[in-house]
Amino acid sequence: MKNRERFNVLITDPILNEMVNQAKKNFPEYAPKINWVLVEKGTEEELMQKVPGIDILAGARNRINRNILNKADKVFFIQQCSAGYDNVDIKAAREKGIDVSNAGGAGVIPVAEHTIMLMLAISKNLAECDRTMKAGEWIFGKCVAKVYELRDKTLGIFGMGKIGSQVARLAHAFGMKIQYFDPYRKDTSDLEFPVKKVTLEELMKTSDYVSVNALLTPETRGIIGKKELESMKPTAFFINTSRGAITDELALADILAQKKIRGAAIDVYGDHGDPPGKEFWSKLQKLDNVILTPHIGGVTAEDLYRNFYVTSLGNIISVIKGEKPKYVVN
Repeated sequence: MKNRERFNVLITDPILNEMVNQAKKNFPEYAPKINWVLVEKGTEEELMQKVPGIDILAGARNRINRNILNKADKVFFIQQCSAGYDNVDIKAAREKGIDVSNAGGAGVIPVAEHTIMLMLAISKNLAECDRTMKAGEWIFGKCVAKVYELRDKTLGIFGMGKIGSQVARLAHAFGMKIQYFDPYRKDTSDLEFPVKKVTLEELMKTSDYVSVNALLTPETRGIIGKKELESMKPTAFFINTSRGAITDELALADILAQKKIRGAAIDVYGDHGDPPGKEFWSKLQKLDNVILTPHIGGVTAEDLYRNFYVTSLGNIISVIKGEKPKYVVN
């Protein structure tokens, strides 16, 4: 690819359109080699129409599925501008010999911070306190001995990758005891404080807080089902800032409604960046032991800049320079 004069790069999600200006600003030598193609919404139909003749795809939230890749007659590289890449049909890309990269350490700092924030918010009954105070109510009596500390509690982390490890570091600073389930993590010496490796069964049964920080894969889809959720302590909290589909969402809603666990705080729903499913959402809206946020864990201004315009754009420029891409996931 070193001798190519021009590269057609299709931005599949309008959230990434600033990449054009950032390329001109930060990579003036290579920006003239890029012919940027933008989308209005990035629907499947629009992407199928625009992908023929494209060399590189730069994506974020929109799905890049087999139908789109079947129309990709020249694509050789896909840059997914996030840590998660379950919106890309990895199998179809592999079959066509297309390299797919994610954004490496994207989301580590903001998602870990968001996880801890949710743990604190649900433990301190923050949402109800804020709502009732603004309505002119004083619920001090209701909160006495019904708000909780993180210190000395056991945090069980499902998925001790980059984000899970950062959650562990922050939780350790709060004085929490850390345990984790991750069949692929063999060594935790980099954490420099005690962590305990346990089975998923033990994690669910013995943790005061369960935090889901794993990627959504065929192995993890639905792995936390009704049985696992019902095994949690009645005093435990469930936190998910990864992907909703790792859990049985409807079972979780029922368990929360029956107050079989103390509460939950959730930032993610379904497979990717989707809102909650209608049935799940309708159940959660009726509950006072749940805090919901709209998949904002990884969208801080600071991390989006690092993710989109340093890591991801930098990787695209590396490919255009003829170098091997970093962070290849397939």
